[in-house]
Amino acid sequence: MYIETTPLPGFGMEISGVDLSQPNDDQIMREILQVFHTHGLIVIRNQKLAFDHFDELTKRFGHQRPHFLDHLRHENHAAILNLSNIFEEGKPIGVYEGAAFWHTDVAYEDPPNSSTIVYGRQWPEEGCYTYFADQMTAYDGLSDAIKKRIEHLVVLHHYGNRADMDEKSTTSAEKLTVDQKKRVVNVYHPLVKRHPVTGRKALYGMAGSSFGIIGMPDDEAFDLLNELAVHAIKPAYVTSYDFKVGDAGAWDTFSTLHKATVLEPATGPEDSRLLWRISVTGLPPLIADGQQ
Repeated sequence: MYIETTPLPGFGMEISGVDLSQPNDDQIMREILQVFHTHGLIVIRNQKLAFDHFDELTKRFGHQRPHFLDHLRHENHAAILNLSNIFEEGKPIGVYEGAAFWHTDVAYEDPPNSSTIVYGRQWPEEGCYTYFADQMTAYDGLSDAIKKRIEHLVVLHHYGNRADMDEKSTTSAEKLTVDQKKRVVNVYHPLVKRHPVTGRKALYGMAGSSFGIIGMPDDEAFDLLNELAVHAIKPAYVTSYDFKVGDAGAWDTFSTLHKATVLEPATGPEDSRLLWRISVTGLPPLIADGQQ
């Protein structure tokens, strides 16, 4: 192999031996993608990525999708969503409180995200952990009876956090503009998703944007979704990572849940957080083209 890997605590892999600012051949990318899809979470530390480097890297994972929260996109790139505690003229420059609950990125659209890729631009001295839950192992940990019960269930999704719909709360989804609220629609995804690359089954989107199950009364559906959500974030399935400046990372949204930590608004460079984030859909081109 061209790359080196080291397990992260809990699950996921740190990849080393690669410089993402340089053109990397298809074999290196195949190895990175294989580790990514097998483990669901990767981190590549100490990178020096210019704007174009990050843009090109994300295209190796899938088709870029400009985020629904169009008022928080990067001013020079529609697909980059800022994740930040930095405010300008009293307004956040990116998602501030809207990701501090367990969720699956963009499960409220169809097709849903397949991957999320981030890059650390600024980071607080005190740190700021992101938490991840492995939904492949969580599915494996269910009883056979539960697996049989949920195998063919279809879940209704739309924007929001089912567990907290108070817009003033720090654990609700990011606040929408009036126009964005008009564009919220219902979409439907399977509760158990078989990964299109590995074939492994995983729990999908039972937390966050899930608001019902087709053919099931709401109270029964919420009870089941809540039960699965509690199971999905057991300590045995969870890891955390404190992204630093120069860290590139990616998580497989078909097989993970995650949540951010909320910081106080930044007062200066020492407590500022800024991640570039790009969401993608579909398979990586190397896989979609049948080259892996």
